[in-house]
Amino acid sequence: MKGYLYMLLLGCFLLSKTAFSQEVADSLAQEEEEKPLTPYYLKAQFAGSIGLVSVGVGKQSFNRRLETDFSFGYLPQKLAGDRLYTVAVKSTFFPVKPVPVKTLDWQPLSLGMQISYTFGDDFFASERFLARYPNRYYRFSTAIHYYLFAGGQVNLVRVEKLRRFSGYYEVGTMGEYLISYIQNPGYLSPAKIFNLALGVKMRL
Repeated sequence: MKGYLYMLLLGCFLLSKTAFSQEVADSLAQEEEEKPLTPYYLKAQFAGSIGLVSVGVGKQSFNRRLETDFSFGYLPQKLAGDRLYTVAVKSTFFPVKPVPVKTLDWQPLSLGMQISYTFGDDFFASERFLARYPNRYYRFSTAIHYYLFAGGQVNLVRVEKLRRFSGYYEVGTMGEYLISYIQNPGYLSPAKIFNLALGVKMRL
C-alpha cells in the first residue's frame, strides 16, 4: 500500500514540475515575442558577387526603408582556381510599402548598390600599382567592384517564433559587366551578366 502511495506522490510531483516548466517556457516565449526588435540584423547570403557564401551584419534606418550592411564572403578553390575572400558594403532601399500576405509582409521591390573588394596577389585596385602590366591594359579594377541589383523581400513578421527572420532575393550585375553589355550587346547576353542571389536575415 505504501508503495502505491509513494508512486502516486511521485507522479503528482512530476506532473506539477512538468506543468511549472511548461508555464515558465510559455512565459519566456511570450516575453520574447513581445520584446521589441532592434534595427540591427545578421545575414547570410548565397551568391551575389560576394563569393559563393557570405555572412554579415547590418542596420535598418529611415523607418526600415533603408538597410546598410557589411559582409565577408568566401569562394572555394574548386570554383575559382584559388580561394577568394571578399568584403562588401551594401545598401538596399525599399521604395514601396510592404504588402500583407496572410502572415507575411512582402516587400515587392528593393533597389541597391554594393561595393566590394577581393583580396589576393592577382587583384588590384588600380593597374598603376601593378608593374607587370602597362597602363590602361585593364579597363577596370580587378579588386574593386560595383554591383547593382533589384529584388524583393519576405518578412515573417506574424509567424510565431519566426518574426525575427526575413528571406530575400536579388538579381544584379557588376558595373563593368553592364558597361560591356551596353557597348557590345551582340557578344554578351543578359544571362551572362546577371546573377541571382538568395539570403536570409535575422533581426536582433
